[in-house]
Amino acid sequence: MRLQLFPPLHRVSGTIMAVKWTGGHSSPVLCLNASKEGLLASGAEGGDLTAWGEDGTPLGHTRFQGADDVTSVLFSPSCPTKLYASHGETISVLDVRSLKDSLDHFHVNEEEINCLSLNQTENLLASADDSGAIKILDLENKKVIRSLKRHSNICSSVAFRPQRPQSLVSCGLDMQVMLLHRVLGEFLSGICYCLLY
Repeated sequence: MRLQLFPPLHRVSGTIMAVKWTGGHSSPVLCLNASKEGLLASGAEGGDLTAWGEDGTPLGHTRFQGADDVTSVLFSPSCPTKLYASHGETISVLDVRSLKDSLDHFHVNEEEINCLSLNQTENLLASADDSGAIKILDLENKKVIRSLKRHSNICSSVAFRPQRPQSLVSCGLDMQVMLLHRVLGEFLSGICYCLLY
C-alpha cells in the first residue's frame, strides 16, 4: 500500500503536486502523527508501525505481536524520538531510532484503544476505547490513576486541554462531546454537549 503524505510539496507550473511515499505498509493505514523535528509515524492494520523521515524514506518498521491494529500514534513533544502507539488494548512506548524493542508497554484498557493524548507536562497519558471508557495513566508511577466511563458508546477521541492540566475533552459515537474538569481532583464534574442533527 502506498502512503500519500503532502510535505514536501512540489510546484509544477503553478500546480501543487503531492509526493507519494512508498515502502512503509502492506495493509490499510489507520493513523498518523508528526514530531516537531519532522519525523512521522504511521500505524496500520495487523499491528504494522512505520517511522518516516522528512523526505518520505522509511526509517524503521515493526509489527506488534498479536496483530492488533495500530489505531493511534503520538510523539512526545519534549522528546521527539519517543513514540506512543496503541494496538488493541495495549500502549507501547518506543524509540523511533530502534522500533524493534519497546521501551515500555501498558495494558490499561479493556477494549480496543482509539486515541491517545499526553498532557502538557507529559506525566499523564489518556486513552479512549471502544467501551466508552477513558483511562488516565500516570507515566512516572506507571499505573492507571483514573478510569472514567462517561460515554454510552465508543469513545473515539480524547484530548488534554492546553494550559489546563486538570481538564480534558472527549467525544464518542454516542454523539456527545464532553468537557471533564478536575481529572485528578476529588470530584469530577462534566459538561455534556450533545450533537443535534
